[in-house]
Amino acid sequence: MSLGDEPIVGPPVRAPRPRPNCGALTSGATPHHSGGPLTVRAFVLSALFAPLCVYWARDQGVDRIFSLMIPPVVLTLLLVALNVPLRRLSRRSALTQTELVLFYAMQAIICAVASEWIDNTVAYAHSCALFGAGNSSVEKGILPYASGRLFFLDKAGLETYTGGGKPLSYALTQLPLWWPKIAAWTLLMGLVCLAMLCINSLMRDQWTNRERLSFPTLQLPIAITQAGGAGPIWRSRWMWGAFAAMFAIDMLNGFSFLYPSIPSINVRFMGDVGAWFTSRPWSDIGWTPIAIFPYLSAIGLFMPTDLLLSCIVFFFVRKGQQVLLSSMGYEQGYFGGGGLVPTPPYATEQSWGAFIGLAVMAVWVARGYLREVWGEIRSGAPVERRLVPHRLAFAGLVASIFGLGAFGALCGLPFAFVVGYSGAFLVFSVALTKLRAQLGPPLNEVALLGPNQLIVDFRGTHGIPDSMVARWVTMLNFMNRIHRTHPMPHQLESIKLAEQHGVSQRAMFTAIAVASVLGIAMGGLCHVAIGYRLGASNTAWDTPAIVQQLTDTPRPPNPAAICAMTLGFAGVLAMDNLRFRMPGFLLHPAGYALGMNFGIDYIWFGLILVLILKVYVQRYYGLNGYERLRMAALGVILGEYVAEAIWSGLAMLTHQATYPVSINGRLIWNQ
Repeated sequence: MSLGDEPIVGPPVRAPRPRPNCGALTSGATPHHSGGPLTVRAFVLSALFAPLCVYWARDQGVDRIFSLMIPPVVLTLLLVALNVPLRRLSRRSALTQTELVLFYAMQAIICAVASEWIDNTVAYAHSCALFGAGNSSVEKGILPYASGRLFFLDKAGLETYTGGGKPLSYALTQLPLWWPKIAAWTLLMGLVCLAMLCINSLMRDQWTNRERLSFPTLQLPIAITQAGGAGPIWRSRWMWGAFAAMFAIDMLNGFSFLYPSIPSINVRFMGDVGAWFTSRPWSDIGWTPIAIFPYLSAIGLFMPTDLLLSCIVFFFVRKGQQVLLSSMGYEQGYFGGGGLVPTPPYATEQSWGAFIGLAVMAVWVARGYLREVWGEIRSGAPVERRLVPHRLAFAGLVASIFGLGAFGALCGLPFAFVVGYSGAFLVFSVALTKLRAQLGPPLNEVALLGPNQLIVDFRGTHGIPDSMVARWVTMLNFMNRIHRTHPMPHQLESIKLAEQHGVSQRAMFTAIAVASVLGIAMGGLCHVAIGYRLGASNTAWDTPAIVQQLTDTPRPPNPAAICAMTLGFAGVLAMDNLRFRMPGFLLHPAGYALGMNFGIDYIWFGLILVLILKVYVQRYYGLNGYERLRMAALGVILGEYVAEAIWSGLAMLTHQATYPVSINGRLIWNQ
């Protein structure tokens, strides 16, 4: 086995004898069911658990800001636990791996769309009207221009939303006030989700079968659902040992958080390299935390080794650029010049160029396949009943993009502008999705990267009307913010699960579409209910600042930023060329795209430890040693997730802060 080619499933299990009327299909050696009441049961279970998943995501945001989100995993784990006695009572009635996989896929999609997208859409709907008094950038720059379809433009009807203390029954009586806004946001985000789903459907065969992307993030969901919850993971002493140790540490730390006299074992933030340096240029290295975060490090173990190394190397390249430029007199700000007023080393622009390069390379590698797809679209060739026809997926993509343009026109934006803006976002989304399927990073945080940056850097803001700036910034902010819970990678992972476990691609396509709408609508409703209970807050603090920044100081195109983006693009093409000509070349362009943006900062230290451990075990203990290490890593993740479910549950029940395993805290971000 070469480094980076780890299997994504454990050893195969023997399929049970087929039972009549089950409609079993096999993929590998795992039993599957297709169609019939069992699939319907999975859909029903997913819908019944959806409100809990959404509430967890909305109330405890610390549990869904990384690649393998906690709510979908824990809810699937709960279903697996309930399936154990059910299997003993009646194997015929027990849930199959296919049903558990479909359940996990739908919960992952629901959780993803109900998370940070809602933070930047429905959560903004009330803020300017309720909290904009006295803020000139809101009163003069946003409220006269923002779309009334998406935002409240005055306080009428919102007076009771600020005080809190209202029960769910009261929130339900206010739905006529909120539902038009939630429906409009659901339509807007639903069209974006449909466009991404259609792209994933068109690229399915290329990415899952021809390029055989490894999907490292799926290791845990596959392991816990294997054989309907009776897979090898549950018989592994290495898994249970790691689970017990990690669960004990997190429970101890949780009690220590509540009762400080109890000692704790710190496995989160343990120091800051940046604090060691007090004078320039070294002080401009910025915040560089020393932290382990065991579950994130364990997820990092499943990354291909060259990609794991690349993330670490390019993280230090970014830090080195900051120190070098500081020595040349360029003051370094937040992670090296991000935001809409970039400064050297233009880290966001380098990252943007890298993502564009990754998207171009994805298309170039798939050019032969895309010719085949286009031929099928033109001819309308019949396909297997279980597959989504390429003509249908292409029609859905075109319809969704035109729908976005039409929606933007209704909100006062030019049709062509919204189509181009959405297209730029989809280019980034394609690159991020393939990166996640190849790399499987513990988190894919790419802060403040979006089409806004392209407009400011390439077009500049001279001559753009203030009304247009206000409308696009408020309406499309969710395409620019942070991307930790971006739905498109979860869509592709769900499609991969369907591919691997015999689920009809048409059924999974439908499941993803339904889950997207459910997640967005429920996420909006849940946000409103929580606001009435706890009191509304001003969540749209960033959009007025962006509007003011773009309108008060018009600026021309930025040649230096364009050069940095070109450098990132050229760097990706050069590395891809080197990897083609030198098979042993260890640096991967995907690591450059992630490492040049904020996110790896949290986990660089833990990833170094994992890289050393992984290379050592593979070098000296081979496949057997790696399999034991893999089981231990799964145990670490499960131990932390189960402990976090307990502390999150307590926080939700008592409305008090508890110990988090996450990179963020429940009180302050680096708690």
